[in-house]
Amino acid sequence: MVRDHEGRDLLEALTQLGIESGFGDEWLRILGVKIMGDGSGAGGTAAVYEPQHRGPGGLGIMVTPPEELKRLVLKAHRAGLRVCIHSIGDRAIDYALDAIEEAQREMPRPDMRHRIEHNSLCTPRQLRRIKELGVTPSSSIGYMWRLGDDYLENFGPERARWLHPNRSMLEMGIIAGGNSDYPVSDGNPLIQIYEAVTRRSRSGLVVGPEEAIGVMDAIRMYTWNGAYLGKEEHLKGSIEPGKLADLVVLDRDPLSVSVEELKDIRVVMTIVGGEIVYQRAEASSNPP
Repeated sequence: MVRDHEGRDLLEALTQLGIESGFGDEWLRILGVKIMGDGSGAGGTAAVYEPQHRGPGGLGIMVTPPEELKRLVLKAHRAGLRVCIHSIGDRAIDYALDAIEEAQREMPRPDMRHRIEHNSLCTPRQLRRIKELGVTPSSSIGYMWRLGDDYLENFGPERARWLHPNRSMLEMGIIAGGNSDYPVSDGNPLIQIYEAVTRRSRSGLVVGPEEAIGVMDAIRMYTWNGAYLGKEEHLKGSIEPGKLADLVVLDRDPLSVSVEELKDIRVVMTIVGGEIVYQRAEASSNPP
């Protein structure tokens, strides 16, 4: 079941109250429900088709068994609640897609934008299914900074080619957002953007360079694409008339600096609803 830290069934509570994804306002909105799929990539417990090389060294675990996953996804889908399924390994991604596909077959709901959370080891076969089902991956590309060495060791170089395949998703027209999964990886989105562009770990190791994307595409993952995953692209994600005035001022132009500088860019000011809510101390006396 989808439970809180006190053991209460949150999915049942939401369905009983008739709350659907999108409930709320511009300050606080219900996105959906997260369901734990498999284990950890760095810990060697992700659900995969071939053995891993860290931790237990096997095919991994499913925290939520496949049949239970199908039941939960169908229940949420019928209630109009978007699911966000934790899926690290390729086998776990297939189980998540199986559940979403079955729910859509039982009750077609176009443009639900169900999500695969993390979407780490995602091969071309899974990518084609994601495209066909209209699933929106939330890519934890930030893992590469802290966990890139562990991921390469665990999955090996051949499978590491398909870790967080952002370029392939971009070329296939799959709209993927970016996330940090903080505190598992660094919460700084500029470091995550750096990772999407360079694919470099903290030790300097490059993991899956074929899947690197350009700076503007990486910025879009963390702005407009992120808003799209929550069906809020009409409100957020880009600076346009009629959208929320939520934005940041940076100390350097990410489109002009070297890619190695991306991770060192700092936020000078944060504006929410047109109001300054944060300003770096050394910049406050000389606002831009």
